[in-house]
Amino acid sequence: MIKIKNILGRIYKDIKEYGWAVIVFLIYYVLIHVIFDAFCPLLVLTGIPCAGCGMTRAFLYLFRGQFSRAMYMNPSVIPVLGFIIYVAFFRYVLGKKVKGLKWCIIGLVTVMLILYGYRMWMYFPDRVPYVYYGDNILAEQLPGY
Repeated sequence: MIKIKNILGRIYKDIKEYGWAVIVFLIYYVLIHVIFDAFCPLLVLTGIPCAGCGMTRAFLYLFRGQFSRAMYMNPSVIPVLGFIIYVAFFRYVLGKKVKGLKWCIIGLVTVMLILYGYRMWMYFPDRVPYVYYGDNILAEQLPGY
């Protein structure tokens, strides 16, 4: 039988152990937005969006029930959500090591890169979120970049 107390205990343990990573992430998030008005390190460095660009907006649209808008922002949101649910189920509900984690990550990254390549080929640099960010570090440091 699945006990809520056990699930919450596992979640609390992870928060206690990895809470520092959340704090570092939040500091990065605030600093990068204040300095560059962007979030993605690849975008800030090169001006070119990454495979995850638009993912936050896609999740927000998905959770609001706006499926088509979520898919427009980043269709990788569906496999990423499936991965999160899969890992959370094994880790927190069953309390077991995630089966096939390495292969799940390889599959997820492969799907994301295929979708990224296709969308970059079809939409870059004219369609959000696949637009060129001109205020990037390389453009400031290298004339003619």
